[in-house]
Amino acid sequence: MSTATFTTYHQREGELPLVLRTLAYFITGAVLSYPLTVMEGVVGGALGSALGGLLGRSLAQSTLRTWVIGVIGVGGLIIGRFISALWAFSTWTKHLLGPAEMLRIGEFLTLFLTIAPLATLLRAFSTRFTPFSILEVAAIAFAFAGLVIEHRNGAIHRPYALADPILARGGDPSSALLGIGALATITLALLLLSEEKLRRSLLQLALFLVFLLSIIGITQVTGLPSPPPTNDGLRLRDDDSRGASQAEQNQRFDGPDFRDDYTSQNRSTPLAIVLLHDDYSPPSGAYYFRQDAFSQFNGNRLVRATLRGADPDIAPGFPVRPLNIEGAPSESILRSSVETTVGMLGEHARPFGLEAPVAFIPATNPNPSRFRRVYRVRSAALTADPVALLGRRAGDPSWSEELWRHYTRAPDDPRYLELAHSIVSSLPSPLREDPYAQALAISNWLSKNGIYSLRSKHAGAPDPTADFLFGDRKGYCIHFAHAAAFLMRSLGLPARVGTGYVYPEAARRGGSAILLSAQNGHAWAELYLEGVGWVVIDVFPEQSLDEGIAPPDEDLQRLLAEMLRGTQILPEDGSEPPVPIEQLARTWLRQGLAVLGHILLALVLAMYLIKVWRALIPLFARPEKRARLELRAALDRLAELGITRPRGLSREAFALRLEAEFPSLLPLCRLAEAAYFGSATPPQHERLRALRTSLSKERSRKAPLWRRILAWLDPLSWLQAR
Repeated sequence: MSTATFTTYHQREGELPLVLRTLAYFITGAVLSYPLTVMEGVVGGALGSALGGLLGRSLAQSTLRTWVIGVIGVGGLIIGRFISALWAFSTWTKHLLGPAEMLRIGEFLTLFLTIAPLATLLRAFSTRFTPFSILEVAAIAFAFAGLVIEHRNGAIHRPYALADPILARGGDPSSALLGIGALATITLALLLLSEEKLRRSLLQLALFLVFLLSIIGITQVTGLPSPPPTNDGLRLRDDDSRGASQAEQNQRFDGPDFRDDYTSQNRSTPLAIVLLHDDYSPPSGAYYFRQDAFSQFNGNRLVRATLRGADPDIAPGFPVRPLNIEGAPSESILRSSVETTVGMLGEHARPFGLEAPVAFIPATNPNPSRFRRVYRVRSAALTADPVALLGRRAGDPSWSEELWRHYTRAPDDPRYLELAHSIVSSLPSPLREDPYAQALAISNWLSKNGIYSLRSKHAGAPDPTADFLFGDRKGYCIHFAHAAAFLMRSLGLPARVGTGYVYPEAARRGGSAILLSAQNGHAWAELYLEGVGWVVIDVFPEQSLDEGIAPPDEDLQRLLAEMLRGTQILPEDGSEPPVPIEQLARTWLRQGLAVLGHILLALVLAMYLIKVWRALIPLFARPEKRARLELRAALDRLAELGITRPRGLSREAFALRLEAEFPSLLPLCRLAEAAYFGSATPPQHERLRALRTSLSKERSRKAPLWRRILAWLDPLSWLQAR
């Protein structure tokens, strides 16, 4: 690359673009260092990045060959690592400064001497070769992504270094993460705007700031974004209709869908936190949170019931006042009352409750920015041993004949009945006619002979359940739930499909909180027993082609539970809790405003001092400089009145334009130009004083006294003089 090219680049990149790019490098270095070191190391990384960017620019504009610059950068990195190692293993520094100070300075040196040469190479190469500029953007993206990547999938307690101080003060780390996102956008904007002109750069940067502040403000009003849709076909969050046309939505069945090649995207995203207020251990070893039930056979699958009186135990909507559920089972020796509090992190189509909700009660939301809805649930949870359910009749004697047909209607395919008879025939003779034993036998048979797989191929069949059950028997919960329900119905047992969430009891680890994520979404079959109500008949396939449910993050589960309780996280060492983040923010704001006020006051005083200095310095300057300084002072006085020289107009031409009103300006301008070009006879002091006096009188005739006094009070007027 030729020297002429470097000169052109230097002329194109002015002072403001240089400052913007250096600031972008500074921020990137600080963000890159923050997760790795202490605050001294962060400062070292930021300064190293900024200085490396400046050095790289200088090297790129030099006549050095590119490979030489590469050697300088790599050599600087090696030397820096060597110096850092010497510092770390030296004994005299430890005795002189002490271990703590030695480590802090060592962190500063390590980050500074590591990032500086890397930034030098990045800046030099991106300056000489335009395609390398993408590496600057990639470096910014990598730095910010490394800072917040642990926050993915709703882990609001990570990264710990960022979240812990905020959580300890009763705040929500999401606000800080929004700020980090805004800072990342501003940093990228600084990098991109560094190629533009002054006015355009400032305008675009201002627009960036307004846009980001608008996003943050809207987020504070509307709350944090909902978790991403799960698209699992269960209709728990009613995500499946998003993005579909109205015609497609009208064609959808009002029930769970069979899917082919169902993907597990966003399955670990937290959706709700449940607090158990009673010590309850489910007999099945899993907690079932029912949200909806589907009992009406439409010739293809089970959908939401339209028959009056069917499924009265399903809540019609979220409670605005205490809502008692009709048709809910009553507390008995088989069921116990269990109370829970549910905090929803994402919107749901309906409320859900533990197994058999009896009442939904609205509750105060302790953290509206985090929880979409909060309510309490009182459930009649099944506590009886499965043996206690044997010998009970199926159905309810109070049901009408129409309701019986509703719960027992099944496909006309005779293979369902043949398979059901084959399954129950293996039962001991006393249990072959027992409804609960028959249901368990069907569940066990499906568990042994079915294969769990999210990549099923049955959705396009006229009867997806038959295609699954009498085919390869590969499917997921919706297939198994429908198969179990249809096999029970073929035997005359009232059955339906329930949907909601399932949570293994072992995942609680003795705590009282249950963290539900998208991977806990589930569908299961249910059987109605007289005097008991709907009983879960779930299928757990022994063979699986997919990974199982991952255990919840214990720290996140505990954190969300404490947020739902409305309690503040206390230090583990028993010390006093930190200052709340709102109080800390107010303190910082007051201190920041005070510092800003002092800075502004200092700037105003500095502007006045500069103004006075520019007015008085001609009286004390050397003869060869006095004419030029007198002209500058005269232009300052005119600028106070709003008379400034346009860009592109020479000073002599400007003086000629004002000769009628300010005749003393032209000779003063010519004396200054003569002195600038090395006149052998500097102008006499008396001559300059006379011109200064004449110009003052001309200025007095132009503007009244009050206007000249006000002009003197303007500390920035001299900035307009040219």
